[in-house]
Amino acid sequence: MRKLTFLLRQNLPVFLVALFLVPFWANAQSTLNCQTCHAQKHELWLTGKHANTQDDVAEELASEWIGLPPDSVISGSEAENCIACHGPIAVTVNGGMNEAQALDYFFSTTNGVFTDSTHSMNSAEWPHVFCTTCHNVPDDHPATMPKLAIFNSTTVQYDSIGRTAQLCGQCHGTLRFSDTDHRVFDAWKMSRHGHGGQEDVAGELAEEWAGVPPDSVINGSEAEDCIACHAPTAVQANGGMSEADALNYFFTTENGNFGENTAPQNTNHWPDVSCTTCHNPHKPDTTAIFDSKSDSYKMLSSSQELCGQCHGNLRFEDTDHLSYNMEAGTGGIGVDDQLTMPGVKCVDCHMHVGETDDTNAAMFGGHSWSVFIKEEDGSESASCTSCHSGMDAKAARAQVEKYQEEFAELDSIAQMKLAKADSAMEGNTDPTKEKYLEEAHFNLFFAESDESGGFHNHKYAMALLNDVVEKADMLTGLGEPTPTGLTTEFALFQNYPNPFNASTTIKFRIKKPGNYALTIYNVQGQKVRVIFNRVLANKEYRQTIHLANLASGIYYYELKGEGFRQMRKFIYLK
Repeated sequence: MRKLTFLLRQNLPVFLVALFLVPFWANAQSTLNCQTCHAQKHELWLTGKHANTQDDVAEELASEWIGLPPDSVISGSEAENCIACHGPIAVTVNGGMNEAQALDYFFSTTNGVFTDSTHSMNSAEWPHVFCTTCHNVPDDHPATMPKLAIFNSTTVQYDSIGRTAQLCGQCHGTLRFSDTDHRVFDAWKMSRHGHGGQEDVAGELAEEWAGVPPDSVINGSEAEDCIACHAPTAVQANGGMSEADALNYFFTTENGNFGENTAPQNTNHWPDVSCTTCHNPHKPDTTAIFDSKSDSYKMLSSSQELCGQCHGNLRFEDTDHLSYNMEAGTGGIGVDDQLTMPGVKCVDCHMHVGETDDTNAAMFGGHSWSVFIKEEDGSESASCTSCHSGMDAKAARAQVEKYQEEFAELDSIAQMKLAKADSAMEGNTDPTKEKYLEEAHFNLFFAESDESGGFHNHKYAMALLNDVVEKADMLTGLGEPTPTGLTTEFALFQNYPNPFNASTTIKFRIKKPGNYALTIYNVQGQKVRVIFNRVLANKEYRQTIHLANLASGIYYYELKGEGFRQMRKFIYLK
């Protein structure tokens, strides 16, 4: 109090008084040149949105704040603190200033107010969302490592942050400003990506991995890398660790092994599928995924490829999460490909943002990943209506439920019939029947591994189940496959897996013995590889192919010979 009285008696401006009252370390910003040691991350940051924020603010000031002075923008009745998120370190520039003064320094005014011609000024000094916005760098760095924290332009000091997602949520959610229209973090928290993941993994470890140590879960003969999809950035917790160490850190063990009582621990550090799983923080506007094994980001070509890493077989070929593959309508054995909605991708339905700015659908930015969004007025919106203009949200939900009911009914029939086929086949070693049983099991597995309950690519899912029923009936005497193994028709089936990044298998049937060629073409129709050119007999074949040294992309494979010619498409991803 004595300090305040002394300063006021000196008739100093209130702003300078505030500066004296702030602890001496509060507005200290690291003077180290980040790019000296972090050149690659700095170059990446320079090409991302965090390094280009001043013009965005200028555009908003020139369109929404015409006739108002800087102080009203920051402190008025409808204040919007542009500095706090778009360039908080701006208050440390020019010897130090408050947020209103920063607006006046970095953006032009006319007679003290913003106009439709307001533009950026002093751009060389504007910090954008710089490294030290999110990293509190100590004076003795690198002896002491930086901490994740958010620079608060109002208090001119750092606010500590618990987890990375909470850092993002300061500006991309309501953690700092409850009335913001940027609510991506809030949507994420409502989604399965943002909660419940640790309990899910704990339940699976307790049920399926009892008696097994963490390293065997990750690297054993039947390994299942839980961390890679459920929380890849978990390896960055506790100073950094391997995936096996992360399992040991976040889940309890008994004598070094998981058991039926395995439960979550260190939950305050568990990141779930956080923002930085799918967004490289140094260039968040690109498509990338954090690889927990290499502790680095892998750049991806599209959002569809991103989803397919964990909701498809693009990363783990033997996964039982096949929504991505179901949507692609390919991969079933003996079932024709079927793409129900050509050109429609996962994000078109699951990250639909709507067209009205003040709706939850828009403010959530698609990060609830729900097809249906509850709006503030109690109504519901649905992504379906963006394509189906004659359908409202209620009708869309009814259609989804109808498809799911149809799938559930046929799925129960397929399960029952296949169980009978298993019993009928006990002790039967007929190779043709064994093949039919194997195909039926795979198609049932594929259909049930789609996690939409039969809605994703409904026609294809039903075709898979119908194939299971047909083959099960054959094996239980209600129908018979060709007993000799000889084929009665030509057929070239879709390869599986597809897309693939290592190898894939192509199945085909030959009706007439003779010379046949299996050839790979690119999208320009140019021949890129001949898989074989030889004489084949009248039977069914399976050909496994490897496409090393080819670029990722779409290719076609053609089977040709003895009057037969058919071509199919596949996707190769390195």
